[in-house]
Amino acid sequence: MAWVKAGAAMLAATVFTGCAYNVQVASQSGASEVMSTKIRQDKAYVVFSDNLVTAGKEVKSGFACGAHKYPMYIGEALQGSLSKTVEAAFPQVVNNGGAVPSARDGIIFKFDLSEFDPRIRFTPGFWVPSVDANVDIAIRARVSDKQGKEIITTTFRGQGHASEDGNCPIGADALSLAAQKAIANAMESFVDKVINTSALDPVIATSARQ
Repeated sequence: MAWVKAGAAMLAATVFTGCAYNVQVASQSGASEVMSTKIRQDKAYVVFSDNLVTAGKEVKSGFACGAHKYPMYIGEALQGSLSKTVEAAFPQVVNNGGAVPSARDGIIFKFDLSEFDPRIRFTPGFWVPSVDANVDIAIRARVSDKQGKEIITTTFRGQGHASEDGNCPIGADALSLAAQKAIANAMESFVDKVINTSALDPVIATSARQ
């Protein structure tokens, strides 16, 4: 019981001294999930919406460590993850930013962020507090052929959880790990729902005959 009280006291000591801890998030590739039979030689464009590029939130934990902030921006990590994953199936990938390409010489992948929900919670422990972080993301993908006809529209999701022991600063590490797990999970879902499906096969076959 004394240990629990000690952990609670350590946590309370940091509640009223506010700091900002930036959450670093690295990109995650779903390349390993791409089937060898789905690797094409066609050109592909990736287009990202503004809300995906600028995706970010300032995460707060509630009362425990409530004076602290965890700024978390995942736009760059999402762009890198999606680009790397598409490159695994289409070696010729052009990042077209937010503009739909005018040239009709490749498949077009358009991505829009539907959901970004990071959460964090601290609880007292025997010696030090513990933190649980959860991150949910959802991305809408629209794939068009060279003529601009939409052939796939779907939403894929990712969930990530991480637990760490430590005081308030450790929250940034937990959020970082949870976000990377969520992105990796989302990339697996993207490959399963888009890249590895047969929906693109007729488009690729048509391109090969041209």
